Amino acid sequence: MKLTGETKFFIGIMGTTVLIIIGALMLLSRPAKPLAREQLIPDMTPVRGNKDAKVWLVEFSDFQCPACKAFAGVVDALATAHPDTLYVAYRHFPLLQHPISKKAAIAAEAAGVQGKFWEMNKLLFTNQNSLSESKIIDLAKQLNLDMTAFASSSADKKTEDKINADIAYGNTIGINATPTFFLNGVKLEVRTPNDLKQKVEEALLKL
Repeated sequence: MKLTGETKFFIGIMGTTVLIIIGALMLLSRPAKPLAREQLIPDMTPVRGNKDAKVWLVEFSDFQCPACKAFAGVVDALATAHPDTLYVAYRHFPLLQHPISKKAAIAAEAAGVQGKFWEMNKLLFTNQNSLSESKIIDLAKQLNLDMTAFASSSADKKTEDKINADIAYGNTIGINATPTFFLNGVKLEVRTPNDLKQKVEEALLKL
């Protein structure tokens, strides 16, 4: 059968389209390039575990986010169970729709100045449903913090600047929801806390 010029033209377009689709699929199927450790865990980031561990987990989180609270227990359990082989870092990403989340992040950092970031982290998530400015003060008192120093750290512009830096960096790498996790620099796609547990434990088993 003799093809007309118009038919050949359309066949050519279809062939080119197929090649473009195949190329796009190949690009999408490639493993994501890991982000550098020093970018995901800059100086002054709250961390737990062995800084030299080959497996490292970074979380971008919001203290008023229900999903973050659901994952918090697993993150804590993993860090507790693997202190020598897992390095865990927490970065702030308070969402605009959560009115007290940034104040909670500031409180966690202020507690961190006194060496109790992770203790405040746990209390904030545990009391998520009742968080308020007065409740945050009560939580700080529960930790027996120096309240004068806590108030000073909370009011220090550098504390809020640190949280804003986390938000800005999160925006540059495309974070739009919390919690978002990176395992060894690669963004994880996890739907449940158990998914996260499995991913981390699989990485630990490969050591």
